[in-house]
Amino acid sequence: MATFEQQALKIFYENLPPGLSDQWEKKIFDLEQLVHISKALSSNLELNALIDNILNITLAQSQSMQTGIFVSPDVDAHDFQLHPKSIGFDFDHRHPPHISLKSDFIRYLVANSPKNTGIALSELEKSLQSAQISVTAEMNMLKQLSKDLILFPLKGRGGNKIAGILILGPRPDGMSFMPADLAYLADLASIAAIAIENARLYLLATTDMMTKLKIHHFFQTQLRECREESQESGRPLSLLLTDIDHFKPFNDTYGHQLGDLVLQEVARVVMENVGPADICARYGGEEFAVILPGKDLAAARKTAEKIRKAVQKLEVPNPTDIGEKILKVTLSIGIGLFNPAVDVENKTLIERCDQGLYKAKHGGRNRVETIETEEKTDA
Repeated sequence: MATFEQQALKIFYENLPPGLSDQWEKKIFDLEQLVHISKALSSNLELNALIDNILNITLAQSQSMQTGIFVSPDVDAHDFQLHPKSIGFDFDHRHPPHISLKSDFIRYLVANSPKNTGIALSELEKSLQSAQISVTAEMNMLKQLSKDLILFPLKGRGGNKIAGILILGPRPDGMSFMPADLAYLADLASIAAIAIENARLYLLATTDMMTKLKIHHFFQTQLRECREESQESGRPLSLLLTDIDHFKPFNDTYGHQLGDLVLQEVARVVMENVGPADICARYGGEEFAVILPGKDLAAARKTAEKIRKAVQKLEVPNPTDIGEKILKVTLSIGIGLFNPAVDVENKTLIERCDQGLYKAKHGGRNRVETIETEEKTDA
């Protein structure tokens, strides 16, 4: 039996003028879609995955072949850069198009971008010329991407700044976007702006800003969750604990500023040599940890050796006149495999990795060692 709301909605539609019923149905469908999109985006706090999701949704909703997003590549960056996951645009990913956050272009968009619609690049150029604002470099860069771009500034909650710029190329059939289409995409951009802000806040709360690795508390939480998942699924789980060899004498010789520079470079190398599902964290000081979901000891050792060799090859230019012109360090690594019968808490698995690290240090450093454990049995 139909509910009262369903009956009322049926009567409402039956009494609408001809043609108006379809418009209302589309509006309701669009709103339902936005609700689903909002839930999907708000549940994703990993920035790169979130941006990938935003771009694919925009592509599907716009029927365009080109969509991209300008966002800050880092929390302390001074510009917006075209994200490498942008679709359909030809650009050098090593040197992506960028716009300074302090530029007149950004200031104008914050103060004057229209609500509930996008703004065509050609119209934006006219508005800037009327306001006698010269932003030639930014306009030329955007025109190189496409002269028919439509821009959607990603305004956050306060409205006094933007989290980025969503850009959209023309439709392949040559048809113009209808005002209702642009309004819908503007709503999508508003949802995307809030989702990006949330992801940035999450990043700040969980990341060591110097090394860009995850913080210790986040590491402990993730390791516990990975242990629980491994125990339920039966998939293997390994952990690496790394330490930079002779780092205290290095700091004493070169000072903490150069020590921090080396920490940043080693952290970068570690992150570049693990898989997308692996979790890199700063365990403490010059010790880094890597959680390896789904990897057994053999796979973990392969990853550890890859990291060790990459760090050994690392050369960090010394910007000072102190000591060597090229700074080099090595890494010792201990590996532990999660054993559900023994590792009922993080502590035991970490201690086993620490024992492997101790073994690597006393075995000559710049090496990988494993401490295995036998499953407990009842006496």
